[in-house]
Amino acid sequence: MIKLLIVDDEKGLCEYLKEFFAPRGYEVLTATDGETALSLIKKQSPELVLLDINMPKTSGLEVLRQIKQLNSSIKVIMVTVSDDEDTKQKATELGANGFIKKPFTIDYLEDVVILKVSEIAREKESPKILIVDDEDQMRRTLKSFLSERFECDIFEAANAKKAIELLKKERIDLVLLDIKMPGISGMEVIKEKKKLAYKPEILVITKFDSSEVAHKVIEEGATDYIPKPFSLRVLNIKIRDLLAKIGKYKPRVT
Repeated sequence: MIKLLIVDDEKGLCEYLKEFFAPRGYEVLTATDGETALSLIKKQSPELVLLDINMPKTSGLEVLRQIKQLNSSIKVIMVTVSDDEDTKQKATELGANGFIKKPFTIDYLEDVVILKVSEIAREKESPKILIVDDEDQMRRTLKSFLSERFECDIFEAANAKKAIELLKKERIDLVLLDIKMPGISGMEVIKEKKKLAYKPEILVITKFDSSEVAHKVIEEGATDYIPKPFSLRVLNIKIRDLLAKIGKYKPRVT
């Protein structure tokens, strides 16, 4: 899970952004002044900071300078209300990793943060993704989809028994799981998660499209649910968000 610190003197904006990012898997910290922000950085070591340039008392540029002195690996995105090139140049020289101009759309903000998360993830090992489906064509489709979009290690299982064996052998980060399979159902794979020393994310992909099935798989321990046939765009977003949640989103650069 990526730890995100939001620094802005507008308390309402901090809370709004916290409510937006927390459900998406980020551990969110907030500060309304530079001193509090620096104290949190010393104690909590966030990987990513959204920092307003126009801060009272201690300016955003000064906070940026001290952040980079404390830990130069922390990614800092500066938030500004203007396109003042001189200020942006100073921030860049101090180590700013990007800029966002107010007012911003939430979609744009999320895209920028996701990009910075991917930069952090590049310093970590690639995620291990397990595809569990009894249909050969579906496994090939998902494998091709993943290979084209993400840097990851891909494992395959044509049935639930093989999937459970792989979960015990490998530390899998994300499972793309079909529910209806011959023999042991995919539901048993979800139940197996409770017995593991680690807890992989599980995205259920199934032809059963009902709120009852969705509720049941989530209740048993799945992370999310998507019905077949699915939109590749929606699938991409769900996988991206789950990998970002565990700090292993690594988009493939072509």
